[in-house]
Amino acid sequence: LYQDTLGTCSTNISGTENRVKNIALAAQIFNGTVLLPGEEFSYNGVVGSRQASRGFLPAPAYVSGQTVQEIGGGVCQGSSTIYLAALRANLEIVERYPHGYITRYVPDGMDATVYYGVKDFRFRNDTPFPIKVVGSVSGRTLTVNILGTKHNNITVEMTNQTVGSTGYN
Repeated sequence: LYQDTLGTCSTNISGTENRVKNIALAAQIFNGTVLLPGEEFSYNGVVGSRQASRGFLPAPAYVSGQTVQEIGGGVCQGSSTIYLAALRANLEIVERYPHGYITRYVPDGMDATVYYGVKDFRFRNDTPFPIKVVGSVSGRTLTVNILGTKHNNITVEMTNQTVGSTGYN
């Protein structure tokens, strides 16, 4: 069933060891998630709440425009990496929120912020076959592959363009 890579994305992980560990834990949790045709992937639904009792650690996170130490800091890199893989797989994006700032681990505009209970990233398997989300961290690289059965000749190439900017105050 999972003979083809429908979409893939690898991102470089920077920051503290706790951030790396949070991203690796999230990837371990979402790794192997299977979606039947028509089913939705919810990042918050799969990864769940970020709590110390579940192994998440304090790491820098952006909250209301400020950098704060928060349990599970860094997990947006997982949602952003899946988002770009899902775009490349030409899957239907159901819910996605951009960060309020530029991220450096994906191209500008290709990020997907999450905040448990408030903002989620979701996509739908709109293919006629099951798909599998495969995620792993090796060193400081997060890789996400969306595997399935290629059923058409559509290919996707993502591009972006800066049309304006706002100065930092």
